Parts: sequence; structure tokens; C-alpha cells
Amino acid sequence: MKKLVILFLILICFTSGNSYSKGRSPWNFSEDFENEKEGRLRTNKFTTNNKGTGRKPFKIRKDPDGNQYLEVTVKDGWNVDQKGREKETTERAEFQVKPKKALGKEIWISFKKRLPEDFTHIDDRVLFFQFKNTMHIDDGKNGPLIGLRYYENGNRLQIGGDTGGDAGRSISRKEERLHRIETKYKNYGGKYWFQKWKKYRNESKDRDVDGTASVTPLGKWSTYKIGIHNTKNDDGFVKVYKDGELMFDYNGVTYDWRGRYYQSHIRIGIYRDRVFGVSYPDQTIHFDDFIVVSDEKTLDQILAR
Repeated sequence: MKKLVILFLILICFTSGNSYSKGRSPWNFSEDFENEKEGRLRTNKFTTNNKGTGRKPFKIRKDPDGNQYLEVTVKDGWNVDQKGREKETTERAEFQVKPKKALGKEIWISFKKRLPEDFTHIDDRVLFFQFKNTMHIDDGKNGPLIGLRYYENGNRLQIGGDTGGDAGRSISRKEERLHRIETKYKNYGGKYWFQKWKKYRNESKDRDVDGTASVTPLGKWSTYKIGIHNTKNDDGFVKVYKDGELMFDYNGVTYDWRGRYYQSHIRIGIYRDRVFGVSYPDQTIHFDDFIVVSDEKTLDQILAR
């Protein structure tokens, strides 16, 4: 999984001389964690979506073959957000690149993810990636444009998010119908994810779908590739590939929020729901080869190495 830094610099220099109809990503980097020392994450490239535990949940580990990766762990009671007395709470261990202005930009993201062999799923949401736009009036009520989430003890994979709404209040059912882009996959204990439906903005749920994707066994790496054109115009898009298989393909407006745009976030880690008074197991996910560039061609050339 080691990346040749020289190759990456050549590719970035090559693409920087080309013109694109869409704005270039404000982030351009490749992180394979090989220059980190084993132990707690030290790099200043990332910040944490911190609610109290700082970088404690983030450790640099090494496989027997010498490959280094980032281990992210959430424990019961770590980084809790209370949503109401004796109601649902959330726990998180997310890291992110420095938020930047990405409206009108094209962004291509890739990362490797591994669930350890002893990973325990829960019967609630476990989000492990999100791209989120925020507004000056944002107080956490607007959801991500795209998120990757497990539900139902890992047997359901939900891909999607919100393209707009009123950032000053929690999204209503009406706004959800108007702005949500989403698809659901189910796994019935076999080797494949089966797409059940998709919904793109004000359209009704389309159940005439036949998408499939391979299920990655515990202990094995999978590669996600995500393309986003973050725009108010109709030429926007969100695409999600897993191990080369296209699982999500939306084309249209991707930013339709009311409120003054502030910045965008790319977050990886664990962000899970929980029920008040119920103890949840520790969950650990491994991440590696985190890449963000401005176009699909550049990303594919890096991934081909």
C-alpha cells in the first residue's frame, strides 16, 4: 500500500497545468501513514472532530508485512453528544483534513478501509465517511452531502445524504423528500450487497434497481473511490465506487442550502448512534492510503500503482 511520493508529485504537477470546466479541489494530497511512528497519530495534516478525547482514539499500527495504517476506535461513552435527556446520543472518533471552501469544486477522494476480524456490528447507525458542507449559521442540524453508513448489525449499507434545506433548523420530512439523495443495499449473509432502492432529490423511491457489489470479509481491505462536484448547478454529481464497483451514481444539484456557505469537511472514522442507558461494544476500523485530488484521471493513476 505504500505510495511513491515522486509519482504523486509528478501527477499533481501534470494536472495543475490543465484547465477544467469545474473548479479544482482545495485539497490535493496522499497519506499512507508510512512516515508516522507506531503509536498515537501525530501528523498535523489532520484534526479531530473532537468532543473531549482528542487524538486518543487514533493509533498508528503495523501489519506483519510492514505496512502501516491508522487504527480508529470508539468506546462506550467516548465523545458523546447528548441530543436530549434520556434520549438518543451519539459517539464519535472522526478525523478530518482542514476544512476548506469547496463550493463549485470537483473533488475525488479515495481511502482503504478494513474491519478487523473481531469487529462487532451494532443494530444502529455506524457512519465511517462523510463529506459535509457547513454554513455560517450551521449548528450541526444539516447533514452531510454524502455519508457511508452501516445499520442492522452490518447487514444494511446506506449511501447518501442531503443536498440542501434550511441549515438553521432540523430537516423536516418535506425538505427530506425534496433534497435527499440516497440508496440502500442489503446483505443476507452472503457474498454480495443487493441494492433495494434509490431516491434522488424530489423523485419518488425507485425500486426497479439491480445494483450489486461484493461484500468484503472481516480482516480484508476494501478501496472506496468517491467523486463529488459540489455545486448549485445541474452539472453536479456524487459517485461512490467500492473496489471498482459503482454503487452510487447521482447527477444534478449537490448544494441547495439556505444560509451563507462557510466551508466543507472530509471526515473518516466512526460516528455511531446509541440509545441512552445501553452499553455498546468497542468498535475499531482501520484506514489507509487516504487520497484527495481534483480529477478522476489523476486518482486512477495513483491507485493503479
